[in-house]
Amino acid sequence: MRKNDLKKLILALVLITTAQGIGIDVYVNSLDGGILKGLSIFKYFTLQSNALVLVYSLLALANFRAMSEKVWFKKALTPVTSYIMLTGITFLIILAPTSTAQGLQKVASDLLHYLVPSLMFFYWIVFEERELRYSYVWSWIIYPFIFMFWGLYLAIIKGDYLYPFFDISKLGIMIVPYLAGMTVAVILIGSFLVFLRKRLSVPRIS
Repeated sequence: MRKNDLKKLILALVLITTAQGIGIDVYVNSLDGGILKGLSIFKYFTLQSNALVLVYSLLALANFRAMSEKVWFKKALTPVTSYIMLTGITFLIILAPTSTAQGLQKVASDLLHYLVPSLMFFYWIVFEERELRYSYVWSWIIYPFIFMFWGLYLAIIKGDYLYPFFDISKLGIMIVPYLAGMTVAVILIGSFLVFLRKRLSVPRIS
């Protein structure tokens, strides 16, 4: 199989898996509150990071040759991968142990938290060809930082706690080490991807 054929195949798998996960999640959340409630789940980092993956894979497949040559599109691969990895790792370590998702909600959760991050990481391993620098990490963490401030705004102003580590009413001042830990996690994931790209010799498909 040629490199471009494999690339398109994995991108198609990523697109289909992400679209299914998002679609099921929106549907389930629309059942008792209508479509607006279903769409409101995009306030969560899980849905936002998966939406970025969806857009990335859709653009790549819709105009494969042109997108493959665009510098900005090439630069997007590693940060998008780092965001979806953050989604998977955070869920696995912090959220999964207390998750009560069942039925279709469980299917959507598994797709968005486990399968999509795994597929995207595999795609990155095989097809990321840029020379990465550790200094790039500082630009990649801008979006997660903005999300943290968004989460704090919702928690403080509206009492809407997106995730347990935003629950100021329970955590109080202890929210600081939680958010500091999330910041470190974002930096570590980005740095890990740079390290992997620099150090590991991955056979490329010709």
